[in-house]
Amino acid sequence: MSADRRIMIRACQRPDANLPPLKSTDLIGGNQGNLLFQFSTARSLAADGTTHGHISYGEFKRSSIAAKADRINSECDHLVLPMSSSLRFQMGTKLNQWANLVNKLTVPVTLVGIGAQLSFEEAESGTFRPSRVTGLTASAAEVEEHENACRRFISAVLDHSDTVGVRGEITRKYLRHLGFPDDRIDVIGCPSLFMWGPDFQWAEPAGSLSADSALSLSFDHRIPSTAGLLQRTVDDFPSATVYAQERLTARMVIAGEETRAEWRGDERFPVHTSNPLYRDHRMVYYPTAWSWIESLKGVDFAFGPRLHGSIAALLAGTPVNLLAHDSRTVEVAEYHRIPFTRIPDLGEDASAERLYDAVDPSAFNRDYAELFTRYLDFLTRNGLSSGYRDSGAALAAFDRAIEPARKAAPRFSGSSPTRKPRQDRPSSLRRKAGALLARWRG
Repeated sequence: MSADRRIMIRACQRPDANLPPLKSTDLIGGNQGNLLFQFSTARSLAADGTTHGHISYGEFKRSSIAAKADRINSECDHLVLPMSSSLRFQMGTKLNQWANLVNKLTVPVTLVGIGAQLSFEEAESGTFRPSRVTGLTASAAEVEEHENACRRFISAVLDHSDTVGVRGEITRKYLRHLGFPDDRIDVIGCPSLFMWGPDFQWAEPAGSLSADSALSLSFDHRIPSTAGLLQRTVDDFPSATVYAQERLTARMVIAGEETRAEWRGDERFPVHTSNPLYRDHRMVYYPTAWSWIESLKGVDFAFGPRLHGSIAALLAGTPVNLLAHDSRTVEVAEYHRIPFTRIPDLGEDASAERLYDAVDPSAFNRDYAELFTRYLDFLTRNGLSSGYRDSGAALAAFDRAIEPARKAAPRFSGSSPTRKPRQDRPSSLRRKAGALLARWRG
C-alpha cells in the first residue's frame, strides 16, 4: 500500500486547535478572519490518502530560509498557501521572503485565494497603486519596489504550479498589470465561502428587525465615516454587540488591556476600556473560529466593514450586509454575490433597518454551486485532491476533530466567562449573554 500524500498548509494554527482565549489571539495572524479561509482550505483538502501538516506565520522568525526549505522538501509532497489581501503595500518584505523560500522548494506549491488591496478610485481607474485601509502615502519608487516584490512572489509560485488562484476580477487585472498572462490566473474567490461544501445554501431573512433583535457588528476604527452608524445601531438595538475580531481588540476584551492607549480617534469606536460598549459587556470574542461561527447562528443580522466578520455570519446562515470600503471587500462581495453597500453611498440616514431590508441571498444561492465547482476544478488542475470528490471519510474525520472547538466559551468585555453580566445591563442583552454562556459551557 502506498504512503499517504503529505500536504502542508500555511495556517496560523491547526484547525482542531482549542486554545485558551488569550493564547489564541497570538495565533490568528492579527485578525481572526484569517482562520476562516485557512480552515476552509484545509477542510476542502481533507481527502482520502492525504495527511496534513501546517507551516505557521511564525516560521520566518524561527529559522533560516534554507532550513525552512529543507523542512518543507523533506516533510511534505505539496505546499498549499491560502492567502488573503497579501498583494498589499505593507506586505512587500514578506512577499520577498516567500519568494526566496519558494525558489528553494522542490515540491509543488499552490496559491489559494490571494488578493490585491486598492482604493475604489485606483481599481476603477486601472492605475493599480496599492492601498491601505487608512490610505496610501508612497512614492513612485516605493510602489515600483512593491510591484517587484509581487512579481517575484507570483513568478516563484508559478514555477511550481499550473496557475494561481485569486480572489476576484480586480486581482486578476492587477496581475495582468504586473505582466502575468490570463491563462496562469484562475479567479476562484475567497475559499472561506466554500467552508460547508457543495450543497450550502443561505437562508432568506425572516421577518424584519425590531428593538429586541440581536445584531453582531464588526466595525473598524480606521474608517471614521462609519462611527455615526455604529453609535445609532448600538443605541437603537440594546442586544447589539461588537465582535472583537482583530488581536488588539480581542486582548482588550479578554484581559482588560489598554491595547491602543495612544489612539485619539472618534471615541464612538470601542477602542478603549472607558467606552460604554466595553463597560456594558457588549463586546465579545470567541477563541476558536468554529465557536465564532456557531455563536452567529443566534444572531438576527450582522454588518460592518470587516470582510470575514460578514463571512462568518453568512456561514452561520445569518443575514449580512458588508460595508465595502476598498477593492478587497468589493471584489469578494461581487464574485460571491454577497449583499454589500459601499461606504461612500451610505448617506447620513443609514440605518441597520435599511441595510437589513437590502439583504437578498438569491444571487448567492443561484451561483454558489457553479463557483464551488470552479474552485474544486482549480484544486484539481493544480494536483490537489478534495474530500468533496471522494468517499468523504477524511472529511468526516476532520469534522469530528474540530467538534470540541465548536463549544469554546465566549469572553465578554469587562467580565470572565463565569461572571454574571452586570445587573444594569439591558435586559434583552443580559438574557442573550446568559444563554450564550450556558450554551458554550455545555
